[in-house]
This record gives sequence, structure tokens and C-alpha cells, in this order.
Amino acid sequence: MNQPLKPERYKGAFIYKYRSVERLEWLKEILLDNKLYFPKARELNDPEEARPPLTSASLEALIMMLTQQTAAAKPFLNNQGLAHDAAVIDFNARRFGPGLVLSQIMPILYQQFEDFRIYSLSKRCDNLHLWNRYAGVHTGYCLAFRNDEAFLPAFEVRYKDIALDITDPEQLQPYFLFYKTKSWRKEEEVRMIAQRNADANVTFEPRLLTRLILGREIAPTAAATIRAWAGDRKPPLTILSER
Repeated sequence: MNQPLKPERYKGAFIYKYRSVERLEWLKEILLDNKLYFPKARELNDPEEARPPLTSASLEALIMMLTQQTAAAKPFLNNQGLAHDAAVIDFNARRFGPGLVLSQIMPILYQQFEDFRIYSLSKRCDNLHLWNRYAGVHTGYCLAFRNDEAFLPAFEVRYKDIALDITDPEQLQPYFLFYKTKSWRKEEEVRMIAQRNADANVTFEPRLLTRLILGREIAPTAAATIRAWAGDRKPPLTILSER
């Protein structure tokens, strides 16, 4: 498997968000308050989100990492106590093997990884797969944002299988958040990431939202509500219909 690499910033002029009208009040907050909700990774629809397979460079590297982490977590121990803990770690790791050790570490790391906040967007406004899956089979809408320096940076998602070597400190950078399996490649995703302790609501400059595209099957009442909100927006928002 591949190891996660540093993500590449998306250079396209615009980025797009598809939504259904099921919770239309969420759109009102975007249009009138200029706020985006960044969900935690665990709130997204991919059950493997932020849960990469774990590996280690070697059994020895895994033992060394665990020994160092245990020592750092117990600064009150003297040399004898540290040596005892190191011996226990070494014995158990060799007895049970790296697979079982990694399976015990996995829930702890995944809980931390899943606290990252992710805002998923796409590269195109004419992606039929996204109109069907996320915009209620053309009954929803698509927001167009300017991919500007004033916005949070958007990075391309790579559709490759990876494994995270937890004994390599560099791989513990959240680069793995920009990978998904090939089964998701139709989404042509770009994403923004907020840190684990960040506010869920992110404010953006009004000029960055340039237009809203109504799905060709949107209900007239929903379309009227959206047009009214768009008219109240400052500056007013251009409304288009899906071709």
C-alpha cells in the first residue's frame, strides 16, 4: 500500500457544494449569515472516513514508539520503573505480534482522527453522480464558491489505498484525510480541513459565494424560498437553473 503524501492545493477557479432541500434552513445560514458548517469526520457518509489501515515499519520500531510514549506519559517514574514498563511492552509485543498491538491502538487513534472537521466540495457543477446522490436526484441545488486566497485552502482528494505507518512521525500529519478509496472517485472531491478543536461554523467573505444553481426537478416552493433568501443577501446572489 501507499503511504499518504502531502496534499496538493486545488487550482481550479471555482469549487461546488451539492445539497438537497431536506434541511433547507441550513442554506439560509449560508446565504444570510455567510457561515459554513464543518462536520466532524465521523459525521460523514463514508464509514471509513479518517480510519486508514495502520501499519508499522517493523516490530522493533513499534516497540520503540510504545516505549517512548509510555515514558513520556509517566514522567514521575524512576529509571527502574521505566525499565520495567519497557520490558513489559517488549514482552507483550513479541508475544502477541504487531497485528494485535495495532488493533489495540486503532480505536484510540481513530477517535482522535475522527474529530477533524471536513468540508467536502467538488470540482464541477455538472457532475450527474453528485446531482443524484447529494442533491436529491436534481431536486436540490448546487452552490458555487470562488476558490480564492481569502477562502480556506481546498485540497484535492486522491483515490488510492493507503496505510498509515504510525512509527513514522511524518505520517501522523493529517495527510491521510485527503485520501479515499477508488469507489468514491466519481465525486471528484476537494476538501477543506479544520483542526480538531476548531469551531464547527466557519465564516466566509460574502463575495466568495458567486451563484446558486437550482436542480431541474426542484419543487417550486423550495425554489421560491431560495430566490427570496438570495434576494435578501448582500450582495444579492445570482440564481441559475441546471442545464
